[in-house]
Amino acid sequence: MTRDRQRDGTPSVVPSPGEALVRLEHVTKVYASGGRRWGRPTGRVVAVDDVSLEVAAGETLGLVGESGCGKSTIGRLALRLTEPTKGRIHFRGKDVGRLSPAQLRRARRHMQIIFQDPLASLNPRMTVRDIVGEPITVHGLAKGGDETAERVVDLLLQVGLGPEHLHRYPHEFSGGQRQRVCIARALASNPSFIVADEPLSALDVSIQAQIVNLLMSLQEELGLAFLFISHDLNIVGLLAGRVAVMYFGWLVEVAPAIDLFEVPLHPYSRALLAAIPVADPSRRGRPRPLLGGELPNPHEPPTGCSFHPRCPIQVLGCHDERPELREVAPGRWVRCHLVGAG
Repeated sequence: MTRDRQRDGTPSVVPSPGEALVRLEHVTKVYASGGRRWGRPTGRVVAVDDVSLEVAAGETLGLVGESGCGKSTIGRLALRLTEPTKGRIHFRGKDVGRLSPAQLRRARRHMQIIFQDPLASLNPRMTVRDIVGEPITVHGLAKGGDETAERVVDLLLQVGLGPEHLHRYPHEFSGGQRQRVCIARALASNPSFIVADEPLSALDVSIQAQIVNLLMSLQEELGLAFLFISHDLNIVGLLAGRVAVMYFGWLVEVAPAIDLFEVPLHPYSRALLAAIPVADPSRRGRPRPLLGGELPNPHEPPTGCSFHPRCPIQVLGCHDERPELREVAPGRWVRCHLVGAG
C-alpha cells in the first residue's frame, strides 16, 4: 500500500497496482414492482442477487451478459448511485455505505462513470467548458476560473479535442465527440476508478475503435481501473484482463479473459461466445451451441438454477437446488452444478 494526501492534508490509503480497489461483498438489489396494497408494494424484482466481485487497481474488469441481466445496476451500486438492499461495497478499503455525506462526496472524486448515451448524459444548456469544468469546481481542484479553464483545455486535448470546442454545446458535436466530452468530464476529478456503462453502443463501428484506443491509452497513462460493462464480447476481449459473466442477476462465471475466450466453462458463457460473428471462413461451419429461449420472467423466477430452462446440459437437480459460485481453478469461478463437481 502507498500513502497519498487529500487536499485537506489527511492521509488516504491508495492501493498499489493489483490490489483490490473496489470490492462488492454479497450485494443484492431488490426493486419493488406492481401495485401497492396498504401502502406496500405487491411485487418485487431481484435485479442483482448475492454478487461478490473485485476490481483491482489499474485493471479492466469486463462485465457481460444479455440486456436486463443486472450489469448496469452493478455499476451504479459500485458507485453508490444506487443503494444495495443487502451487502457491502468497499472502495479503497472503506465501506462506502457507512460514509457520511461529506466523506462520500470526497470519495466520489475518485470514482466516476461514463454513460451509454452521451447526448442524454450532457446538459444541453451548458457549454463544454462548463460541463468539464464542473467537477473541477465542485471538488475544489483549481484556484480560480483561469486555472479551471486551463485544466479543461488540457483535458480536452487529452481526449482528442481542442480549445476551439470550449464554448460549443453538446448538440454541436458528433456522437464520438460527445463521448470524448463525457470521458473528459469523468477524468476531470482525477479518478482512480471509472464505470464505463456500455460507452460504445450508441456509436458507429469506426468511432468505437477510436474510443477503445483512447480508453486503452488513458488507462496506460493514468493507471485507471475500469469496470467495463458491455454486451459486445469482441470489445471486452480487447480491453479486459478479466471477465465476469452475468445471467438474470447472478454472476455465473468469472475468469481471466484469455481463459474464458479459449475455454468457457459455464454453458451460458459458451452460448454467448458462440454468438460472436466469425470472420474466418474456415470456422463458419463448425457446430455452435446457440442459446434458445428468453430470459425468465423476473416476477416469476425459476426454482433452483435460474439458467436451467435454457440450459442444454441440465439435469434433474438443476430444477431444485440453487448452485453456488465456486472456484474450480485458480482465478476461475463458476456457478454450475455440473462444472468442477468432484
